[in-house]
Amino acid sequence: MLRLSDRSPLALGAYAFAAIIALVELTILWQGLHPSVSADYRAYYIDRTTTCLPQPVTGEYVLGAELDFRSDGDETRELRPCGWTGTAGDGAHSVGETSRLRFAVSAPGALTLMLELTGVTLPGPAQQRVLISANGKEIGEIAVTPDKTERFAISIPASARDDDGFVDIKLDYPDAISPGKRVANTYWRSVKLTAASLSPA
Repeated sequence: MLRLSDRSPLALGAYAFAAIIALVELTILWQGLHPSVSADYRAYYIDRTTTCLPQPVTGEYVLGAELDFRSDGDETRELRPCGWTGTAGDGAHSVGETSRLRFAVSAPGALTLMLELTGVTLPGPAQQRVLISANGKEIGEIAVTPDKTERFAISIPASARDDDGFVDIKLDYPDAISPGKRVANTYWRSVKLTAASLSPA
């Protein structure tokens, strides 16, 4: 039997190359099983704990301005990180079980969030519950009626403000409705947003 030292340099090179390939494959496998990704990416793609993957938006906003979210209204794309379809004549439709809004607001203190919402008319519950949080802190729950447009005022205490200059609003829909059989929850429907504002309390 040949000792390793008796083998040709070509054979030794082949063994070394095979060892490198095996190491690379093990590294890729490890990274596949333990990916280093953001919390939002993990929640959407890996854990499947959210239907809303935020996209980068500026959140540019004039404090106190009331915005029209219908297709012929204001340009609101930079306020909608995820969870909304494009605007339509009856507002921006929620899609999935969560939607987000982002406002760039550096002024300190408590705020009042105004949302004008209409419940979808798909067969489902008599009302759509909407759980609202600001910067990760729960601030309220409202109930939206199908085909009825209502305005809601929600207080955002100063304690729910972050120092990053943004107010991130999350709307969760525990009663979201599937629009058809075998439709993934990333396409479920709940409300339509026609107007919103953020004002000093």
